Amino acid sequence: MKIQFQKQTIMRHVVLALLPAGIGSVYFFGWVTAAMVLLSMSTCIVVEWLFVRRTTGKVSEAVLVTGMLLGLILPPTLPLWMVVAGAAFAITFGKMAFGGFGANIFNPAMVGRAFLYITFPVYMTNRWIPAADFSQFPGGFIAWRFMPAGDLAAITAATASHAGMAAMSSAPGLLKLFLGNINGQYEALGEMIRIGGGSAGETSALLLILGGVYLLIKRIANWRLVTGFFVMYVSFQAILFLVAPESVLPPLYAFLSGGAVLGGFFMVTDPVSAPKTKTAQFLYAMLIAVFTVLIRSFSLFAGGLMFSILLGNMFASILDVAVRGRQKGTAK
Repeated sequence: MKIQFQKQTIMRHVVLALLPAGIGSVYFFGWVTAAMVLLSMSTCIVVEWLFVRRTTGKVSEAVLVTGMLLGLILPPTLPLWMVVAGAAFAITFGKMAFGGFGANIFNPAMVGRAFLYITFPVYMTNRWIPAADFSQFPGGFIAWRFMPAGDLAAITAATASHAGMAAMSSAPGLLKLFLGNINGQYEALGEMIRIGGGSAGETSALLLILGGVYLLIKRIANWRLVTGFFVMYVSFQAILFLVAPESVLPPLYAFLSGGAVLGGFFMVTDPVSAPKTKTAQFLYAMLIAVFTVLIRSFSLFAGGLMFSILLGNMFASILDVAVRGRQKGTAK
């Protein structure tokens, strides 16, 4: 079996931008995360090749981005066969069912994660793994799956974005969240809670920002999408925090503790599923930000960004139609 690729330089830059987060995931959680990413990418390549082998015969390099993103947005404890299932579903139903590269209306990586989230909710939400911190160097670089010393059985586990900060007597500081050095014990309502990572690639905001800035410098990530998402996300989070501080996280804490940075730079900016007109791009990004804050703050679902991006994808085309229609009306 010989697989050929369509050369897509932009996609190679996106893969390069994700490398810091990928290396960080190995440090925080162990080499199992590298295996997950490589297995996800390999599955995506093979599945797309099965669809195109009798037509163009070439696999789009966008499939590398889908596979890498999917591997990084999954929890490190997920069984490897589920990674294969999620990647196969992502390409089959998130991409090829719509006609292949350039025709899909949904972000394929989000489709794959949503499939796993709904089909295997326990594995996607309840199985938690502590992350290494910088005092534990070399952390996961010398382990298949990083596990700190000590008995964790009696300690409730949570990610930083779902630990219920309003009820916490202590919490990870913003600098720790920024670096990804969040593993530790904190007190909430008289109970000790151990805070750790969620998805493999979202632990360190710093590493994600480095990759995101690289995409902006290379003009690969659309600045309107990035700006619209982050400005609305922080602003709306701040407004809700002022109204309901007992239910909503502080804006900077929410920004650094979940997948907002990863989503804002690498998923909201997907050029295929995002709108094409400038005004619609701002509206689209802002809509996803509002959905994300609402779902994360008031629903039972931890995957607020995932559902928000898929909802935003549904509105992308109609936003373009509305903006173009208004522009034509103004011109007339």
